[in-house]
Parts: sequence; structure tokens; C-alpha cells
Amino acid sequence: METLIFIPFLVWVMYFFVFSVGYRVPKKLLFARSPIQHRFLIIFPAYKEDAVIVDSIQSFLRQDYPKDLYEIVVVSDSMSGETNEELQRLGVRVLIPEYKKRSKAAALNLTMSVIREEDFDGVVILDADNLVFPNYLTLVNDCFAAGAIAVQTHRIAKNSNTDTAYLDGISEEINNSIFRKGHVNLGLPAALTGSGMLFEIKWFKKTMAKISSMGEDKELEYYLLLDKIFTVYLENVYVLDEKVQTRRDLSNQRKRWIAAQIDTFLITLKRFRTIIRTHNWPMLDKLIQWSIPPRIILLGMVPILGCIVYFVAPALAYKWLILYVFFLLSLGLAVPNRFYNRRTLICFLKLPFIFIAILRSFMGIKSGRNTFVHTPHGEKKEDYNH
Repeated sequence: METLIFIPFLVWVMYFFVFSVGYRVPKKLLFARSPIQHRFLIIFPAYKEDAVIVDSIQSFLRQDYPKDLYEIVVVSDSMSGETNEELQRLGVRVLIPEYKKRSKAAALNLTMSVIREEDFDGVVILDADNLVFPNYLTLVNDCFAAGAIAVQTHRIAKNSNTDTAYLDGISEEINNSIFRKGHVNLGLPAALTGSGMLFEIKWFKKTMAKISSMGEDKELEYYLLLDKIFTVYLENVYVLDEKVQTRRDLSNQRKRWIAAQIDTFLITLKRFRTIIRTHNWPMLDKLIQWSIPPRIILLGMVPILGCIVYFVAPALAYKWLILYVFFLLSLGLAVPNRFYNRRTLICFLKLPFIFIAILRSFMGIKSGRNTFVHTPHGEKKEDYNH
């Protein structure tokens, strides 16, 4: 029984270790400046985002890319008339949805149903709180011109005003290290993050028509792997993303993420025999990735299980200790050097509270699967985590 429990934890920890080492491999992906400038559709799905959407659009309009080669569409769900008017004054196309089942996938499909596919070459997906630098489209265009069909840019935290936001920013960077840069360095496609994404528009429109779940980014990954499309990761092209500021918001957000991951894992698992038969190793890699519980759960469960084993069969407990050391080493390798500071050490003392918040997320998986869970943005909150 102990061995059966230990094996999946061993696989998960070794998975983290391999790609954390891959992250540290000195390798840069560079694209030559393209003489061809493509046409891009920029989509901002926005639900009750009056506090941040105008700033995000104004940020994007500072692009050093020809304005006649991109169009911005905001799907304005439950936002005020004043906000919509301000967006229109900025030259944005505003869509007012009437769908009954609210989701990001629904907003994206609404946009694709009203635009002319032939007017664009690629589509960029951004969240309503995202900010980008003026060279964003230029750098993305260079990658697209080199033949990329799917691109994930580097999403980083734009706020660290609470301990929860700071830890969420570190978590995002660990994801970038392991699931994006570490993967690409070792020859596997990068994972998507839900925003800061670019797709070839014909593929995107055809694929989005099949998606209606709350976890559209996971399903997009599934179809990319099914079509054997390599997702490029642009480490030096940044998207500033607002991190959740309270444990309650963190729990609600992870509820949606966990539900989407479980659903996509089960869909992929049904294709296991086909994956092996067709040698689709990136899909097999993703199947393992989607089987992994949240890292904070592993951080708590490995020592707990190790202690239980110690009291039942002390001789078997040492391998749990070694496993935990490997896990901590993996996380240490995946955390960018700039986070090695006093604040990080202090914030790590709050991890038990985050562990409880994530456990609470598991209790709400059913609602995360069927109900749109909104993460509020632009609200300045006090850090009650102290």
C-alpha cells in the first residue's frame, strides 16, 4: 500500500526536478526581425472590469506597431455605459454579450463569430487587467513570421501589495520556469497560461468552436497537442498580470483551475492507447503534468505522509525524506534568482494558510466546473495575511 502511494509522488517530484534543471540550461530562443508585418486581432474578454480595462487598452495603444495592422475588441460583460463609451472613444470595438452561460470561451467565440477571418493573420488573447510594453506586437510578429502557430509570452506579476499576491507571483514564475522555459529548453512545447497568448487565426477559430468549458486554455492545449503543434515560449516578451490579493480570491481562482485540469486530464487519459500508438510524447508529457496536484498540496502532503509512514514502518520513511529534499531542490531551482530575498523567506511562513486555502478549493470543484468564477481586479486591498 505504501509503495502504491509513493510511486505517483515519486513521478511528480522527478517531473518537477527534470524540468527545473531544464530551466537552468543556458539557452535563448531568438527570432530575426521580420520585414513582414502581420495583421492581428486583439481580444480582451472583460467581466465587471471597469476598474482596469481602460488602463489596459491605453497601455496597449502605445504599441510601436502600425495601428492599421491591429484591431482591439473588448467583450464588455456587465460593464457600465460610461466605460463602454470611453473604450469606443479610444477606437476599440465593443461587443455586448447576450449569452446565458458566461465563460471566457463564450466571449472568445462571440468575437470570432462577428469578425472576418480573412482580415487578420493572428489573434492575441489578453485579460482585462493585462499591461504590455510598446514592443509587444513587434516581437510577437517576429515569432509569428518564423512560422509559429501558437505562442505564449511571459506573464509576470504587476503587483505584490500583499503577501498572497507576492506568493502568487512566485508561483507564476515557477510555472514559467518548469512548464514553459524548462519544457522548451528540453524540446517540448510550452504550456499556456490563459492570457498573453497568440494563435494563427484560422486554427484558433476552428478550434474555439469546439470549446465551451470554463478551462478554455487547457482545452486549447489539448487540441494543440492533438494537432502536434509546438507552442513557442517568448521569455523576453512580458505581460504584466494582476495577482490575487487575498486567500479567498486565491481559493476561488484555483477552484476553477483545478476543475479544468481534472476535466482535461480525464479527456486525455481516454486517449492513452492512441498517444502511445502514435508516439505523441508531448501529449504523454501533458498527461503526466495534468495529473499533478497543486504544488502547495505536495508541499504539505509529502511530509505528512512521511510522518505517518515513520510511525507505522520507520525503515520506509527515509525515502519520503529524500523525496521531499528533491522536491524542495526542484522548487529552489525553479524560483528565479531575484526572489531570493528576505521578503520571500517571511512570506514562505504563510504557506500553511495557503495550503488550507487550496484545500478549500477542492471542496468547490463542482461549482468551478460549471459556474463562471470571477477574480476581481483593480481593488487595492489591505494585507490581512499578517
